[in-house]
Amino acid sequence: MKAETLLRSANTAMVVFLTLFIIVAYGAWGMEAELPLMLTAVLHFLQILLAGLFKVSYVVRLIAQNQLGQVLR
Repeated sequence: MKAETLLRSANTAMVVFLTLFIIVAYGAWGMEAELPLMLTAVLHFLQILLAGLFKVSYVVRLIAQNQLGQVLR
């Protein structure tokens, strides 16, 4: 995969996972009184999963930036 495509994909993945995390966090913490306990537990698990996927996307972004010779941030 080309480094430019990899960088674009990683950036998109980071935005998607962050957006999903915010939605899930709102459900888990903001609406927990209206939701069944099992769904709240699943939402908390999804927070952990989405945070991990966001971190993996960030590492892929760093790899792509390194391949392109960009400054790593």
